[in-house]
Amino acid sequence: MQLSLALHSSPRFSTWLWFNDWKLLIDAGDGASQQLGYKIRKIDTVLLTHSHRDHIGGLLQVINQRGEAGPFSLAHPTMGRSWRDIESFSHRFNPNSSRNAIWRALEEGDWIDSGVAGRLIRAFRTRHFNDDDPAKAPRSLGFHLIWRKQKVKPQYAALSQRELDEVRRELGRTALLQPENAGKSERELEQAQIEWGRAAITSPVDEKWICVGGDGRPLSPAEVEGTQILLHEATFLSPDDYDGEAAGEDVGHMHSTTHDALRVAREAGVEHLILYHISTRYSDQEIREGIADAARETCFKGRVFAALPRRVYFDFAREKPVWESAL
Repeated sequence: MQLSLALHSSPRFSTWLWFNDWKLLIDAGDGASQQLGYKIRKIDTVLLTHSHRDHIGGLLQVINQRGEAGPFSLAHPTMGRSWRDIESFSHRFNPNSSRNAIWRALEEGDWIDSGVAGRLIRAFRTRHFNDDDPAKAPRSLGFHLIWRKQKVKPQYAALSQRELDEVRRELGRTALLQPENAGKSERELEQAQIEWGRAAITSPVDEKWICVGGDGRPLSPAEVEGTQILLHEATFLSPDDYDGEAAGEDVGHMHSTTHDALRVAREAGVEHLILYHISTRYSDQEIREGIADAARETCFKGRVFAALPRRVYFDFAREKPVWESAL
């Protein structure tokens, strides 16, 4: 599993996820700045899934610490009064750092440039609030981390590397005929031919590398399909454990179970599933056993990892799966 991820997730207390390769922080619960330390200054983008305290309790500190290093993007779902309140307060509290936070309200389907070449993010709507009107702007979002790669066009796919190089050189010569290249030096023309030839035989392909669902009801398998790694919330281990009061249904909040997450991953064909936002009511042993039971019951094929509550992970890729079944 190729992943550079640090995270902490304890429902009702704090959730944050740091993707080092993307210079990306998703959610900013309490302790994010303290645990990440100077890594905070490497952030190019902060994405917030929704405005609950356990996901934004550390946001002011992130803004203050990161803002000292210069401008950065801070994006959130469009709906919700909390965003305006926090932005306004942060400017009054520490205007020097806060002015470097570039706030952006996101709709479903919006794209965000991560700041790392070839790595993009696309927002999608999730179902954390039962009164969320699909006809209106979203109150909660999930995010696809997408790797945009240049791949050889189908008409050239069967060629050997030697043949590809020859086609690239031949097509690259047309760069000499382009008006924008007139007057360039010999070295600049040579580079233009290389770039023109490469662009002629390749096209961009977007790979859904990582999907982060945030809090809410089970994600749509159709939305998740094609992703390499799925991070799905699993507040409750089994349907029998689902507690409406603990889930916050009395105030309109909804959550998922381990069974839900495994079913989504199975139907979407995802081979690497990371369960997070697991309730602190469970012991580590109960979590491991519950996941194994659910994986057998749902006939999941692949690898399941668990971000245990009350724990900070600085390199999650080093963790061993709690369940593994051959495809």
